[in-house]
Amino acid sequence: MGRSDPPTTPGGPVAHFQYSRPQRDRFWALLFLLTWLVAIALGAYGVAHRNPAALTTDYTDPASCPLTPGRGRGLLERLQAKGQDWSPTQFAQLTGRWLAVSAVLALGLGWAFIQLFKSHSHVMTRATIYSQVLIPAAFGVTLLASGAAGASLLFFGLAGLAAFCFHLWRDQIQLATKLLGVSAHALAANSGVITTTVLLNLGSLLAIAPLGVLTVFALMNGEVVPNPAREGRAECKDDQGQDVLCCTFAPNGFGQGYTGFSVVVMLWTMLLANQIRVFTTSGAVAQWYFAPPGLTSTRGTTLRSLKHALGPQFGSCCLGSLVLTVAEIMRSALENAQQRNNERELSLFTLIQCCLICLAQCFWAVIEYLTKFATVLMAITGESFMDAGRRVTDLLARNLLNAFASTIWFTPLVIRLACFMLAAGWGVATGAAYYALHHGGKLEATPGLNATLLGAAVYVIAQFILSFLGGILLSVLDAVFICWAIDKDSHTVSHPEVYAVLETVPLPGAVIEQPDGGIMYGAGQPGAPPQGQYQAPTVAQV
Repeated sequence: MGRSDPPTTPGGPVAHFQYSRPQRDRFWALLFLLTWLVAIALGAYGVAHRNPAALTTDYTDPASCPLTPGRGRGLLERLQAKGQDWSPTQFAQLTGRWLAVSAVLALGLGWAFIQLFKSHSHVMTRATIYSQVLIPAAFGVTLLASGAAGASLLFFGLAGLAAFCFHLWRDQIQLATKLLGVSAHALAANSGVITTTVLLNLGSLLAIAPLGVLTVFALMNGEVVPNPAREGRAECKDDQGQDVLCCTFAPNGFGQGYTGFSVVVMLWTMLLANQIRVFTTSGAVAQWYFAPPGLTSTRGTTLRSLKHALGPQFGSCCLGSLVLTVAEIMRSALENAQQRNNERELSLFTLIQCCLICLAQCFWAVIEYLTKFATVLMAITGESFMDAGRRVTDLLARNLLNAFASTIWFTPLVIRLACFMLAAGWGVATGAAYYALHHGGKLEATPGLNATLLGAAVYVIAQFILSFLGGILLSVLDAVFICWAIDKDSHTVSHPEVYAVLETVPLPGAVIEQPDGGIMYGAGQPGAPPQGQYQAPTVAQV
């Protein structure tokens, strides 16, 4: 906030943000650190007891694995050339500079992405939505002109369906446009969040990398066995006569068990980094949102919030990420169970199972969303994870369920579509430019294929950068949303400009009836009240 020594309980609206915080959920911080250290120690044991044969064995020699009973891990087939003229070496030499320059320019595209949503959110949203109608319609016209009338009907149908759905959702999309404009403005005011997020991602990679390396060594605990695809044949061929590797490596129980354990620890570590990112972003945005009038500097806000996340509330972030880890594991198990049910014959039992699986998936999805908003709230108030979860659930259930649904479904939809369209356009433009300059050359055998691969690679890079920034935009929006909810709950207005936009969010208008009936309190008309004052609810006679 630009103040070297902020007060513990500042006056005015900024009192919603707590500067001094006690230690919270310390047990879960210790549990995470102990789990990570145990994974490192077990990985060191795996390194010490690895089987050198995993690396020294000639897997193409049947003498390396005599036909004795053993366990296999699967089929490793040889990749054979198809006689293509394309050369990976030539592709790297020809497109390396193009790829590097395009990647650097993609950073500029990301900057433009933020600025466009900040200053022209309506234009960006409309262009994104209209493109979902115009692109399939253009494909339909092209196919119709080429004589493929049947195929063109499919694209015309997709265009019509998209237009119909977006027409039905026009109010929600208009709301999402306003919310994204607010989010981009808040992110521009707290630009340090982007740098901090990049550093957090690098930190998570440094924490995960040792576990990944140790997992590879743990999988070397076992023995070399005949490839089960040989099915006992002396020759290294499968049942169709195709050449396969003669041997494979079968990890033992320790290797398999450690792999599962390390995957869970790595998942927990990645989600912890994400929780710290959400916490830091929310804390920085809250300090900006609840800043006293006239104080525009946001210097030091991101660092202060990061210190809270890595200090007194590190345990709360560990608990939140553990909840997300369990939810992710459960959802993956449910998806696998649903796939197995899809392969079975339809019966009453499988139908009931599918219904239960769908209900369970919805339950874990709700848990993930509530965990996200609990993290936002504890970044603002300094509460423990469970207390923040109960409070934010009550806050949303009491006032903001409709707005909650709107921010979940429509705003990310616009972000994802915008990221896809910009990244795809950048990839197509790069590939087209490369082909236009190289298609007439005699030294390049496959300019078309090289241009296509270059465009795909540029798309992946641009999509990664834009999705990264889009995810930060959504995190900022979640923080602004909860700040506004706190304002409404406490009958204050801390940021009039943002308040005026968010007041257009549809609310259910909680109604409270007096014990003797006759009088109830209903939500007033939307509109931003004066700064520092909340417009009292209207009183209606029933």
